[in-house]
Amino acid sequence: MTEPTELELTPADAASRMTAELSLAGEALQAGRTDTALDGYVRALGLALQLGPAFTGQTVSSILQAARHLASRQDAPGLSALGPGLAGLVNQMRDVEAVPATSIMEAWASFVEGLGALIGQIGLALALPTGHRSGMLANARAHAALLDDATAGRFCLTTWLDEMAQ
Repeated sequence: MTEPTELELTPADAASRMTAELSLAGEALQAGRTDTALDGYVRALGLALQLGPAFTGQTVSSILQAARHLASRQDAPGLSALGPGLAGLVNQMRDVEAVPATSIMEAWASFVEGLGALIGQIGLALALPTGHRSGMLANARAHAALLDDATAGRFCLTTWLDEMAQ
């Protein structure tokens, strides 16, 4: 992941840049340029967390789509990089007080941290031989259930884990 860069953007410019980052990240992922894609998703999330809940939800949905794509390809290294990248971004943003000091954005930041941990767990599980994954996936499913409870099932994380276990 790249180092954070301070940008001076209007909210409209930040929203446009976030959308462009998501688009470029999606294209890079489809082209097999995983590192480029992951950097783009993290940059988009950094902007989204500063723009508000709607932008953050949109970005999280795109990141989950990417995570599902990586999981379908059994890309353990990609998932193992994406998960900590998300959690690390939140920690960096908190350190410099870049997350808006509202309860809703703190909740989103906490969710993203948990999501990063979940994606990292999935990456670790996929790195194990097939016959040894069940315990790690069961732990990941329990984590997903907590995140689903926190979001009223908005992202269907347990469903995703259930599909992976089949």
